[in-house]
Amino acid sequence: MPPVPLPELRCICSRQQPMDTEEPNPASSRRTRSLRQRVGRASVLYILVPYFAVTIIFAVFQRRLMYQPTVADRLSITDSGLGADFGIDVELTTSDGYTLRGWLINGRSLHEQDRGNAPLVLYFPGNSLNRSERINELREVAARGFDVLIFDYRGFGDSTGSPTESTLSADAMLVWQYARNTLGYDERRIVVFGESIGGAVALSMWSTTNSRPPQPATLILNSTFSSMPQTVEWHYPLFPFRFLLLDRWPSIERIGRVHAPIIVFHGTDDKIVPVAHAHALADASSTARLIEIPGGAHNEIPMLQLRTELDGIMATLQKSDNHDATDNRGAENHGA
Repeated sequence: MPPVPLPELRCICSRQQPMDTEEPNPASSRRTRSLRQRVGRASVLYILVPYFAVTIIFAVFQRRLMYQPTVADRLSITDSGLGADFGIDVELTTSDGYTLRGWLINGRSLHEQDRGNAPLVLYFPGNSLNRSERINELREVAARGFDVLIFDYRGFGDSTGSPTESTLSADAMLVWQYARNTLGYDERRIVVFGESIGGAVALSMWSTTNSRPPQPATLILNSTFSSMPQTVEWHYPLFPFRFLLLDRWPSIERIGRVHAPIIVFHGTDDKIVPVAHAHALADASSTARLIEIPGGAHNEIPMLQLRTELDGIMATLQKSDNHDATDNRGAENHGA
């Protein structure tokens, strides 16, 4: 049988169809470029320029933002309408020639001749106002039996000069030495009280550059921050302010050098210095005790709570006095 011819097989290949190519539209390209340029210019004009402007303003005026004094021509006890039994005016001259003015306020048992035995509260105020605007708080402390020594910072009240971290730190030691050496208070009977930035000023006395830091009876911190960069970062997280700070106040690095008992007061609703700063400070110290004030705002210590703590400190001092007196009588009897 003859072979049957097979049908011719053809390879059907798909032909590549030519792609439709459109000529670029010059007008559309120009519109796109123009839109991008406008967006870029708007970003620079409305975002970057204000951002850098605010940053520059902060860098230039940061100390005016940090220190907000109430200035007065004269704040003597007489000029402030306070009686002679309130206390006496005190004045110090700094090493660079500026004048610090303040008050030594009478406690219940202040007598000129026995200041060495009188308990003293060394009061470092916050970053605003002046001493005349703290009279109620000062009276409250004095009513617990403590003398109170308060100076207005440089540029505050009727003190001269301008505040910086370095000058306020030097002035803190000057005030401490004045209380000890000129007024004659026993450091074991001095309570150091720091309010907000005043706590940082107080803790500056325990900086690593001070080879002989104070040894007070107690240190009380009220609404104090762990450091200024951390505070600024919390308030302004999108700005580089923390890197531009001239005054950094690193309290967290200093509190561990304090060997005296420390009481840390802080309100849980503090919107200026978050309570987390108080926890950090307390954790960095082996002698600190944190007292949270539920719902408390910045610098808010309930007077009843402050009285309780001051009365406890006073009782400890009196117990120490009785112990010393017993030891002295024992030594005298032994000698006889």
